[in-house]
Amino acid sequence: MPAILGNIIVIAVLAVVTGLAVRALWKSRKSGRGCSGDCGNCRGCH
Repeated sequence: MPAILGNIIVIAVLAVVTGLAVRALWKSRKSGRGCSGDCGNCRGCH
């Protein structure tokens, strides 16, 4: 039983971290700071 509980905790932590990363990317994209994929218009790519 403790092994299953440990796996559930690890999966939950990974899900939270992934969710926060996606949220940060989404917010930066909505505010115009994200890279659009066009490196000709992105100062950070060159």
